[in-house]
Amino acid sequence: MNFNTIAAIGFIAFSLLLFLLIPSQIERPLLIMGQSPGLDPALFPTLVASGFGGLGIWYLVKSRKLRETNGLKALDREAILNVSISIAVFVAYALLMEPLGFIPSSALMIFGLSLFYGIRNIYLVGVICLAVPSVTYFIFTKGLKVFLPEFPFL
Repeated sequence: MNFNTIAAIGFIAFSLLLFLLIPSQIERPLLIMGQSPGLDPALFPTLVASGFGGLGIWYLVKSRKLRETNGLKALDREAILNVSISIAVFVAYALLMEPLGFIPSSALMIFGLSLFYGIRNIYLVGVICLAVPSVTYFIFTKGLKVFLPEFPFL
């Protein structure tokens, strides 16, 4: 079994894990009489899980013909550090989403990763940290009627 086949099996396993976790991990918004509940909160996670599964199956079929070397073994220390810190920031982002809300936790994540990877213009990053999560929040909550954690201090 080559590295690509193992990665494809990992994608399929991750997809199955997502399908098992989605029903128990998605919080449903409160139902208010006379209002449409909007899109099902499990829709986007289910689409992501389906995408992982479909791509995993496609990758598994293609991986049998691939004869590539494992490029991960050749990564230098800096690349491993960058990926490790990014993963740690994403885990912290997920953990902070509920207590802080979507907008503050997203702004902290964007600012933290921008700082780590080298900010060129701190004022521009500040505007992006506030604008992108705010616009995303309002598009998803008002336009698509998707529940996102609210700002707890309001």
